[in-house]
Amino acid sequence: MPPTLPRSIACSVALLLTLAGPALAQWSSDPTVNLPICTDPHNQVGVAIASDGAGGAIFVWQDSRSGNNDIYAQRVDATGVPKWTTNGIAVCATAGDQLGPSIVADGAGGAIVAWQDSRNGAYDIYAQRVSATGSTQWTAGGVAVCLAAAAQESPTLASDGTGGAIITWQDNRSGNFDVYAQRVSAAGVAQWTTDGVALCTAPDYQAFPVIIPDGTGGAIVTWEDHRGGVTSDIYAQRVSAAGTPLWATNGVALCAAPDTQDSPTIVPDAAGGAIVTWEDFRSGTDYDVYAQRVDS
Repeated sequence: MPPTLPRSIACSVALLLTLAGPALAQWSSDPTVNLPICTDPHNQVGVAIASDGAGGAIFVWQDSRSGNNDIYAQRVDATGVPKWTTNGIAVCATAGDQLGPSIVADGAGGAIVAWQDSRNGAYDIYAQRVSATGSTQWTAGGVAVCLAAAAQESPTLASDGTGGAIITWQDNRSGNFDVYAQRVSAAGVAQWTTDGVALCTAPDYQAFPVIIPDGTGGAIVTWEDHRGGVTSDIYAQRVSAAGTPLWATNGVALCAAPDTQDSPTIVPDAAGGAIVTWEDFRSGTDYDVYAQRVDS
């Protein structure tokens, strides 16, 4: 017979295996068995995700567990183990509705989150930083990024490379939606003009901006643009680390083909520019996918 372990050692090994088992088995290879992030008995929707820089991820979503929509978050490590409070921590649970969260890694294991917020009546833009341990770092309820008149909606954000973020949104202060942006430091302090700098105030409306870092502390933003009338085109603008738009006034056209182009997305090109792709109806019969690269 093979030798057997002493009872005390065998028990210790069994205990270690029991303790280690769940941590090593959080991720499932069965596509019908997935990892629950939040299963509170209310609606959790609009989830967004960022890397935690250590093989895991930080999730953020809008959550109706309190009766109105708030912003919650959860971190999961590389093995699939939730690291924060069960069903997530409250990033913002103030009055009114908080909707449409967007998230970017802060470079220190945590993240910065931005959302549209109705606590003051019309939607404004707020943001909060969350540490790797799940502690909010800025003012309770978030810091105000834009409190201009009328509605500010659909924020997205990119890292500024120094622990802060550049946030862009669609802004109705002029009576139709334009594109604005603001830089917020790692400490949650706005760095540019109060309520943001205008990236595009062309006629008609500009909507759904998305953003990437430009590699020098600024950012490149692209959006769908209706300055040409009923149909939309794709435009972009670069903004410096100091908040100065660097390209043509109201942005450069990436696509002005016939009919509608919308829903742009964007990635860096590793040379200070960007590659942008979008849904395109120029054929007049169905949507296709087109792309364009724009240099720095």
